Amino acid sequence: MKHIYEFGNIQKRILIVTLSCIVGMCLIVSSASYYIFHNYLQQNMIHSTQINLQLLSDTIDSSINDVYRMVLFCQTNSEIATYIKNNPTPDSRLAVTTYDRMIEEYNNNPHKTYIPRVAVITKDHFLQICDAAYSTTADLAEIVPTLPYFDSLLSNSSYNFSIGLIADPFRKNRIVIPIIRPITYKYTSVQGGYLFLEVSSDLFTAPLSKYSHAEDSNIYLTMSDHNYILNNGTFMEISASYEITDTLTDASLHTDTSIVQIKDNDGKKRVIVTTPLDIPDCYLSQSISSHEFQTQQRLFLALLCGILVGILAIGILLIIIMNQMIHIPVAKLRSKIQRIAGGDFSRDPNIEWNHELGDIGRGINNLSESVTLLMNKRIKDEKQKRDLEYQMLQSQINPHFIYNTLNSIKWMATIQGATGISQMSTALARLLKSISKGTQLLVPIREELSLLEDYFTIQNYRYGGTITFDIIVDHDDIYDSKIIKFTLQPLVENAIFHGIEPKGSVGTIVLHAYYETVTEDDMCTICIDVTDNGVGMSSEKMAQVLSMRQDTRADFFQEIGICNVHRRLRYEFGDRYGITIKSTVGEFTTMSIHIPKQQITQET
Repeated sequence: MKHIYEFGNIQKRILIVTLSCIVGMCLIVSSASYYIFHNYLQQNMIHSTQINLQLLSDTIDSSINDVYRMVLFCQTNSEIATYIKNNPTPDSRLAVTTYDRMIEEYNNNPHKTYIPRVAVITKDHFLQICDAAYSTTADLAEIVPTLPYFDSLLSNSSYNFSIGLIADPFRKNRIVIPIIRPITYKYTSVQGGYLFLEVSSDLFTAPLSKYSHAEDSNIYLTMSDHNYILNNGTFMEISASYEITDTLTDASLHTDTSIVQIKDNDGKKRVIVTTPLDIPDCYLSQSISSHEFQTQQRLFLALLCGILVGILAIGILLIIIMNQMIHIPVAKLRSKIQRIAGGDFSRDPNIEWNHELGDIGRGINNLSESVTLLMNKRIKDEKQKRDLEYQMLQSQINPHFIYNTLNSIKWMATIQGATGISQMSTALARLLKSISKGTQLLVPIREELSLLEDYFTIQNYRYGGTITFDIIVDHDDIYDSKIIKFTLQPLVENAIFHGIEPKGSVGTIVLHAYYETVTEDDMCTICIDVTDNGVGMSSEKMAQVLSMRQDTRADFFQEIGICNVHRRLRYEFGDRYGITIKSTVGEFTTMSIHIPKQQITQET
């Protein structure tokens, strides 16, 4: 009863902790999600507004630049400067040619529709370009200097829209931006006349007519000290009365764009995105739609509440199900573990359910069975180990038995005067003795040459002395360098079987060992050439020899193969080493072994 009570207490704790974690996680996730979504939504709407506003300002800037190009032309053109200097009458030839040049430049301007009037005015006369609908009979040379903004615009140091949007002094019901700039005499800085140019407010309102924005999102235009709001397709001047509550410049995509949060006279907070135009102190602004922002927030909150309620309901349901599934399975698993501790390793199918605890039960059953299997396998492995040790002892005894038998044959042949049999038996015995020494990989070249001489002794008797074999070693210390065991024999065997034997006559094999040129890393290289005067081989055959094993007689040495020797050398010493072949069909074949100089360490 004590154990049941304790387990029930644990269940209650698990229930309370799990439920608390679910509720806590829901609150944390909802708060974090709302905060992240609020910032993301605001930033996304700012970016969207900024991109749209930037595209709009680029369109307006293009028009402003074309207008400025017309102003700059009138101020710098030499024909206009000459006209200003001479102050001719309107019907003179100079006035006509100057007017023609002006009208040509005007017609080439892509945004001339935004320039309803251009006038070059001298002291007494003027040249005017305007649509017939906007023409006037007034004397511009007399009226323009009397305009209230004439002196301020003429003396201004730069081209700007500081005067703002005003009524056209020569045509009612039309809003324009007047530009008055001085025109100097040719080659001097003395003012002789001036330019009077009107920029239509359509330069701003025409692009905005195609600009889509929410109803509560306002478009503002700032020109120096003048502030305007777009209302029904026209700009109305307003007084800038607001308080900046926060700066959101970090959310800007461009450094020249400002983003601020303001509070107007009504106490409403708005986010204003402002981008500059290509004219001094001239800006285009747009407020973020509060209605769209709040609508998106409400949708997100409704979705978030639905998700949280669903998560909470699922969590409570899972707690109830898990509580019912834990008690009995855990009790049975604990009972099984106690039986295993008592030495009962039998499989219990009652703890293998179709859920996670059932996987634990199957794991316990598999573990209990594995203990028995491991003990049986250990006994079996020990028996196999003893059998292998016995077989290895037999494999070591057999070569020694053959070696001793060959020694007996050698002495019997010596007693009976059979010298050839004695030499062949001695050579074969030494070969078998070398094989039975073990699997030592590197041996001195001296030992490898000794094995090679024993092998050739046997082959020489086989071919009746028709093959001669010469060994030339340029330096004595080459004998003590290391080489892989059974490296030279396959090359000599290849020279006999595939070079001299097909020739059908006597042959000569020469083994020449010498030092090659020092390599890049100052490591001395040994080259061992095995040359025969046999039938030679083609380039295809040379490539075949180094890329695949030859299908020859299946004795021990032939199973090693030229290709295998080449690969063993590269594996042991590196890719720069190995076997190379030179051959001429019908004349000779030279197989060269390239290995690094490595002296054998003498052990005491």
